Amino acid sequence: MAGRTAGAVNFIFDGTKEIRDLTQYALFRGVTDWANLHQFNQFESGYGMLIVLTIPNFLKALADKSDKYQKLIDTYVHVLEYEFRGLDGIDNMTSDTAELTNGVKSINVINKVNSQSGSTFTMRYFEKSGSIMTKVHELFLRGVKDPTTQVKHYHGLIEDGTIKEPGFDQEVFSFLYIVTDNTLMNVEKAFYIVAAQPTNADLNIYNIERGDIGFKELSVEFSGFPITNTIINQKAQSLLDWVRKGTIWDESEMTYSGVTHMKPYSNILTPNGEGNTGKGVSYTG
Repeated sequence: MAGRTAGAVNFIFDGTKEIRDLTQYALFRGVTDWANLHQFNQFESGYGMLIVLTIPNFLKALADKSDKYQKLIDTYVHVLEYEFRGLDGIDNMTSDTAELTNGVKSINVINKVNSQSGSTFTMRYFEKSGSIMTKVHELFLRGVKDPTTQVKHYHGLIEDGTIKEPGFDQEVFSFLYIVTDNTLMNVEKAFYIVAAQPTNADLNIYNIERGDIGFKELSVEFSGFPITNTIINQKAQSLLDWVRKGTIWDESEMTYSGVTHMKPYSNILTPNGEGNTGKGVSYTG
C-alpha cells in the first residue's frame, strides 16, 4: 500500500502537530511543580480557518456568463474565507456496546464505533450592504429547485445546454476546515467537508422595526459530510503554510493603509518665535 512501510504500522496522526513528551513530569500527582510550566502544554481553542475548495458548477457557469454574477459570487467566496470566525457542527466519535452475561452478572463491551455522518455546519457572518450572503444563498436555492414549481433550472443553464447533465454533483461546495494551534503554524485537526450545500437564505433580515437599527448577523448553515484522515491533515498543513506566506500575523510588521504616503495636511511649519529657524520649512517626506 502506498505510504506504508513494510512491517510497520502507519501513524494515523501524521500531518498534525507533534505532541510534547510529558512522561518525565509528575504533573498533578503529589505536589505540583508550578515553577516548571513546560509540563503544562494545553490545547487552546479559537484558532482556525476555512478554505473554499470548490463551488457548485452551475454557480461557476453563471459567473462565467455574467460580470454581475462573477462579482457577486467571487465576493461571497472571499467573505466566506476571509471573515471566517468559527464553525460549529463537528461531532464526537462514539461507540455502542453489547452485553456479555453469564445469566447472573454482565459486562458491556464495545461492539460498534461510530463517526460523524452527514451533518449541518453553522458559521456566523455579518451580512454586508447589498446582501451578499443572502443573495448567493437565494440564487443557489432557486436554481436547485424553483420554490413555486419545484423545477430544477439552474437559472436557464439547463435549457440553453450549458449544463447538459443536471444533478447533485453540479450543486455542491467543498471546504477544508483547519483547526490550528495558537501559533497558526501547526494543524491540530483538519476536516474535508464535501457535498456541502447552504440550507437556507436569510430573507428574515428584511424584517424591520422603526427605530430598531443594527447590523445583521447570519447563522450560515451548510449541510455536508466531514472527512478526516492522515492525507487530509498533511494537505491542510501544506495549505496552511501557503496561507502564512502571504499573510502578516505580527502587527509590528504591518504597514497600515495610508502610512506609506503619510504627510501633514499643512506642509508649512508655523514659527513659534521671531527668527525661528523653522519658519518656511516645508515637509517633503
